[in-house]
Amino acid sequence: MEQKKIFGSGDETAILKIAVCDDEPGTCSEIEEAVRSFAITYALKIQTEVFYTGEALYRYMKEESSFDLIFLDIQLTRLSGVDIGRMIREELGNEKTQIVYISSWQSYAMCLFAVRPMDFLIKPLSVEKIGNKIGQYLKLTRGQRDFYSFISGRSLCKVLYQDILYFQCDGKKIRVVQFGETREFYGRMRDVEEQMCKKGFWTIHKSFIINSNCVKEYRYDTVMMVNEDQLPISQRYRNEIRQKLLAGYAERKI
Repeated sequence: MEQKKIFGSGDETAILKIAVCDDEPGTCSEIEEAVRSFAITYALKIQTEVFYTGEALYRYMKEESSFDLIFLDIQLTRLSGVDIGRMIREELGNEKTQIVYISSWQSYAMCLFAVRPMDFLIKPLSVEKIGNKIGQYLKLTRGQRDFYSFISGRSLCKVLYQDILYFQCDGKKIRVVQFGETREFYGRMRDVEEQMCKKGFWTIHKSFIINSNCVKEYRYDTVMMVNEDQLPISQRYRNEIRQKLLAGYAERKI
């Protein structure tokens, strides 16, 4: 692992932490240069750390600190990038760190779905490609850092969008299912849908609105969330969900 490097001149309290993991030093240098260029262009403070093995990255995340974004090579020496991604998601229980996979082969793209990566890049890389992914991360998390507010009992509750797994309608009550916690309030799913449709939430059933970033597995008529809850996709929404998934894959191939 290289010593951490901090680029840019943004707010000290708003450092974006990026990890680069590739067993090719040249690729690591390319990504670091692209990050440096992005930080200078947009006046951001970005801290990078470089790892040459997946094991070193995983050990650091387990023992030291997490990252906001990881550029992770798939073809590593021992454990693959896919293995490391699964360990980050399943063993560390980390769903917030976004992963951009890197490979020389496009055929890997479909097998990455269980790791829920943000995106997939094909080598050769470029400053523009890397910069686009950092911009994509910032756009994604800017919306995710907003709060969903509701009245539960006599209390005003605020929940980060990224901490919500799904909404469930039960009569006049709506359940807000989070990681390890569920809250309820009185309201209408139509109002929830209008507020959340541009925040990465998808309606899959008249009784369910899901956070698309927290899905572990999609099937034709069900989804499994990262907490293992299995939810139905009603016939009305199946084609729409399929189109959204295909659109997502098409974007990742560009």
